[in-house]
Amino acid sequence: MSFFHTVVIDAPDANRFPDAVRRLRGEQYHGILLREVYSAAECEAIVGRLEIGAADLPRSEFPPLMHGYFLGMNLNLSPPDLVAYFAAVPGFGNGLRRLFAGSIDLERRVTDLLSSLDVGRPYRAAPGPRPSLDHMFTTIRAHETGGFIPPHFDNEQRFRQSYRLIAPQIGADLFSFVLAFSCPEAGGELEIFDLQHGGRAFRMADGNDDASHLDLDGVDSVRFRLRPGDMLIFNSGRYLHRVTPVVGSVTRWTACSFMAESRSGDRVYCWG
Repeated sequence: MSFFHTVVIDAPDANRFPDAVRRLRGEQYHGILLREVYSAAECEAIVGRLEIGAADLPRSEFPPLMHGYFLGMNLNLSPPDLVAYFAAVPGFGNGLRRLFAGSIDLERRVTDLLSSLDVGRPYRAAPGPRPSLDHMFTTIRAHETGGFIPPHFDNEQRFRQSYRLIAPQIGADLFSFVLAFSCPEAGGELEIFDLQHGGRAFRMADGNDDASHLDLDGVDSVRFRLRPGDMLIFNSGRYLHRVTPVVGSVTRWTACSFMAESRSGDRVYCWG
């Protein structure tokens, strides 16, 4: 039996599983796989716009060896003063609305689904420096041929200086969702290892002591090859995970957000 218990839910039936996220936090589930968050036809249209840059979203880069880029700005890789990050927020929001024209807006679609799986608790973009300026709710990620993300624990990200506005407002583990819009010819799988963060100060791609240097020989893992419209929710803060290298010419397009409960516990904050 796998160490990783996943419950599979069709997105239209999400209201039938109001305690799914609580079960995930309590480790009765380890993953929630939502099917058809968007239809195959919607995903095809979204990818078509992404491929030609029709949404005019701001672009930022993964480290070059990862062969990928973001549409939007990833908080983990943003300069700590956050000036460029928040300057890009309005354009990113407008671009997302263009990208999802004809479909339910991405932020509304995802937050409504997550709330319905979490006894109605509200989900929202993490607050920014003033009430009218939140963090980016998500980023769109493109991994091209050879694109990958090395093994890492997301709980370590909160110690970055770019988290200075979010860190005081959240508690407990960081969770994530990964929503797929395309599927590579091969590779590009989300691999989750049976290895939990134990308090050691790992860092992602920060030197010889980052988690990508762990010896994973013999460590059990599960791989998710997400279909267009699939969304996986899991404890990315605690479980070591990576994205395997993309094989072939089809770009792996996903939307990904980090999530954490507010310190008050009455809502959940999301950011890209």
